[in-house]
Amino acid sequence: MNPRPLSNLFRSNVADISAPTEGTVTKNSIVVTGTVEWYKDGATWGVAYKKDSASSWTHKASTSKSINETLTSLTASTKYNIKLYVKFDGEYQYGPAIDVTTSAA
Repeated sequence: MNPRPLSNLFRSNVADISAPTEGTVTKNSIVVTGTVEWYKDGATWGVAYKKDSASSWTHKASTSKSINETLTSLTASTKYNIKLYVKFDGEYQYGPAIDVTTSAA
């Protein structure tokens, strides 16, 4: 009997993703910071966000693993779910999510 490959357990296949931290929040933007660790070439990372009532996520890529991104064109007085991600080989890995509500108009 051949053992199953353990590739999904190797450190290089599992991203280390922090919980996002909210920064400045306005009626139409949220500043998000956090960190991701990834050890292979060919990946992208950044911030995933959606309105609390939505089913699909929007992904905003970051150029740095020390993420400091501003989400813009948001709706005032609206709750958003936000988490950091790493995408490699077509697969997303996500960190913990936070909820942030934009300011009133």
